Amino acid sequence: MEIKLRVKRYNGKDQYFDQFDLQVEDRTTILEALMYVKDYQDSSLSFRAQCRSAICGTCAVKIGEHHVLACKTKVKQFAQDGVLTVEPAGNLPVIKDLVTDQDIFLLKLKDAKAWFVPPEKFEPVYPDDLKLYEKETDCILCGICYSVCPVFQTGQEFGGPVNFVKIYRFWKDKNDALKDQRIVIADKNRITACVHCKYCSFSCPKEIPVEQDIFKLRFFGKQKGIIKEEQEGFGGFSTPFGF
Repeated sequence: MEIKLRVKRYNGKDQYFDQFDLQVEDRTTILEALMYVKDYQDSSLSFRAQCRSAICGTCAVKIGEHHVLACKTKVKQFAQDGVLTVEPAGNLPVIKDLVTDQDIFLLKLKDAKAWFVPPEKFEPVYPDDLKLYEKETDCILCGICYSVCPVFQTGQEFGGPVNFVKIYRFWKDKNDALKDQRIVIADKNRITACVHCKYCSFSCPKEIPVEQDIFKLRFFGKQKGIIKEEQEGFGGFSTPFGF
């Protein structure tokens, strides 16, 4: 199949689209198409890729109104009338072409204390314990949930979906020393600014129930009196999926 690959470029000053003609097969991924262009048509094309196995999370891109991992997404899934348009992930500053600055959401993870805090004495962990947060351990920090979140369009100091996934994961771990302090951290990350649009859950390549995690943290926090007030000022955003 012959396609026209349109790639949004950025050279530090100007943004524009380049178009490349190439042959692809049914199994060809978006990443393979980008690599072909870089190897044989334009070596200046910049994008991120490492594992090629949907594990490292570095190859997130925007295709139309969707955010995907380029390494696991087939060209034929999104090509329309022989044209596939690839853009950098949203809500992040662009460094060059499809390469974005991920420091924004990675630094927010420090505010969320997104790591395990060991207790003085460990309790045994059984399969039923692991089920409480097993799905959340699949997070690969791809940033897609951050990129599709409409709350960031309002400029709020919002922690972001990935923060709350990590908070939830360690909150449910009975060996984490912070325990309900995790809810306090969620409150400081302005969890009540979430509008529960579920775009994070729809877009997660690992199918983590992100919005459900946020809802559970928020509900528990209100029940315990840790989270007390709704935070205002998140209206007026546009939806990343066009509806």
